[in-house]
Amino acid sequence: MNKINISFITDDALETLYKNSDEVAEYLMKEKNNSNWLKLIYKGELFEEKKYKIDNISLLTDDNYDNVDFQNSIMIYETLKDLPRYILTDERFWCWFNFTIGYKAALQAMKINSKTTFEDHWLFKQSKRRGIFFNVLARCYFRVAFTIDEDNEDKYCLTRFVIENPERFRHMSWKQYAPEREVMLGALYAERDLVEKYNGICDVDKIKYDGGRRTIYSEVAKKLSLYGSVRLVDAASREEIYNYVYEKMEEMIKENLNKGQK
Repeated sequence: MNKINISFITDDALETLYKNSDEVAEYLMKEKNNSNWLKLIYKGELFEEKKYKIDNISLLTDDNYDNVDFQNSIMIYETLKDLPRYILTDERFWCWFNFTIGYKAALQAMKINSKTTFEDHWLFKQSKRRGIFFNVLARCYFRVAFTIDEDNEDKYCLTRFVIENPERFRHMSWKQYAPEREVMLGALYAERDLVEKYNGICDVDKIKYDGGRRTIYSEVAKKLSLYGSVRLVDAASREEIYNYVYEKMEEMIKENLNKGQK
């Protein structure tokens, strides 16, 4: 496969996108095939080439993006995994990636309907941490990076699990413990095993709290934060995290069943 150099959007071009987010959103809604229109927004040099090279991939597209989300997430991860973390967490890199390699797929994955959609899901307006997991294609990379289990014969089993329902991962991804590999894997294996255990008995994904504003997964993330407040969560083993999450989550499921909710 051909290699290409990665690039960053230039600082001036990025600032221009922020200042003209209404106009950018309008173009994104109209121009589905390429981003050549960016030259109408910013007259100078758009991208700055860097020394690092990646495979020149072609992401899949589908009118129902759910059909290709998993495959594209794996492709993005495998293509970018050898880049330094400082690049993978840089807004300027993802601007380049989204407007070039990922353009068509990004527009299918997250429909643009306002400048807010563009700012929240193409830029890092809500801070770097949230930006990484809001960004339409950056989050695809990190969903895989945080869920891949090289020791499992099906190393992407948890990736598939969280892509089926991003709620299973989203709330934990914002927490301080998210980069701790054993914490994330232990928690997600517990969630997966309970979803499978209660399949046909109740729909775990639909269990809600606080008038429907919170899911069982947001409650799991909260309880895991509480666990971390009284213990060194980063020192816990995967088994310890698994057992804790399994116990707490099953309590919530049983409580829900006792209320007659399915």
